[in-house]
Amino acid sequence: MKTLTVLLTAGTLTCLTGQSSSAATVTPTWGHWNSLTITYHCASKSTYYRDVWQRAIRQWNNTGVVRLRAVPAGQKADIELTSAQSITRAQVFAGYTDYSYYQRPHDNRIVSAKSILNRGILTGYRYTKTQRVNVATHELGHALGLSHSQDKHSVMNATNRYATISSQDKVALRGAYAHQRA
Repeated sequence: MKTLTVLLTAGTLTCLTGQSSSAATVTPTWGHWNSLTITYHCASKSTYYRDVWQRAIRQWNNTGVVRLRAVPAGQKADIELTSAQSITRAQVFAGYTDYSYYQRPHDNRIVSAKSILNRGILTGYRYTKTQRVNVATHELGHALGLSHSQDKHSVMNATNRYATISSQDKVALRGAYAHQRA
């Protein structure tokens, strides 16, 4: 099993896989869950950030490709969602996602993920609530198996806090989970 960390900031991208994004019109994917229903638990104590995560979850659920389903505290979730005032590993990043996955040729299977929003950066750079939802949506995209897109209209663009889920993001998600839908 391998672990991968992806970090997002308004101007700098660090992706610890060494893989680069492909053509600007395609949102790259790197893996997928073993099911179309993926569980999550929001561990953020802030009601504001729980709402930010809920809005991001609704956006991915509205694609009709996967179903993100909440599990109660104490029950194991596929994805843990949270926020922190600062993130020791990523002081200058708006959010990041850690994953564990099984590496397979052409078919990485995600087994766990944790996405964190950096409240200090989001507040310090005056992100609006909508922009914070976009960052949360971006981080959830990573937790679902999407990589960074070079397209400025993609929610998976590493430096764009203004984008929401684009048609190319939906196509990429459908492709990543096509084997589950067959």
